[in-house]
Amino acid sequence: MSTERDFEQLARDLERLESVTEAWSTEQQATVQAIRNSVEAIQVGAFRRLIRIVKEEPGGLEALKVAVQDPWVRGVLAFNGLLAKPEPTLEERVEAALESVRPTLASHEGNVELVRVVDETEVEIRLQGSCDGCTHSDITVRQGIETAIKDAAPTIERVTVVKQRARAELVQLPAVGSSPFAVPWTDLLPVAELGEGRLTVIDLAQISLFVTLVGGEPKAYRNACSHLGMPLDEGEVDGEILTCPFHGFQFSLSSGECLTAPEIQLPSYPVRISGERIEVQVAT
Repeated sequence: MSTERDFEQLARDLERLESVTEAWSTEQQATVQAIRNSVEAIQVGAFRRLIRIVKEEPGGLEALKVAVQDPWVRGVLAFNGLLAKPEPTLEERVEAALESVRPTLASHEGNVELVRVVDETEVEIRLQGSCDGCTHSDITVRQGIETAIKDAAPTIERVTVVKQRARAELVQLPAVGSSPFAVPWTDLLPVAELGEGRLTVIDLAQISLFVTLVGGEPKAYRNACSHLGMPLDEGEVDGEILTCPFHGFQFSLSSGECLTAPEIQLPSYPVRISGERIEVQVAT
């Protein structure tokens, strides 16, 4: 029997034991909860000491970095509040800034695209829709887009607008860091094979993910509960809410937000409809 199966069986056993307490009195349930809180406090204390000791040993920090790449180790440490969220990359901060101004641009039928981050001081963007060629585009860039970018990424000094080109002249930009805009699109499946509230699992070389439709919009998430890394594709979907089949953690399919423990957001991936096909970006 594999390690994964052993863990899955333990999870199901624990779930069955927890369901037994639902019929108990309030006092009995409170006692069980107090015991659980004490056990979790002991575990957190042990984990803190273990991490501190490992860090102090020669080569321990590097070993710890390798260990947290394991989904079970990462899930347990994150669930216990012992794993700090990674700082967003420069590309992620710039894209977040652009996302913050997109609603305003959309109100005038415009948009903006991040072309690339040249270095720590310059980014290139492309105006789209009504913003492209508009006589007020300089004001839009200077007072809206550029301000938002510099607020989010203070090292950026220059925001360069790249003009639209004819389709025949488009060239593939070189990959820049871990920006999702520099990651190639991977073809997954026909749009017709997706359905509202139905999770379709795709196993790529580097990751397993599931794709679904939410209000007609495609969504792609890692097929692993952020709680303890268990697969989600057999979970129950009610509207836009996905419930993990192992521990009952609930996630919003429209945003990836964990409704049970907001600090363990479900990892999502850029996904789009290209013609009649679904494509996704997954960094290697």
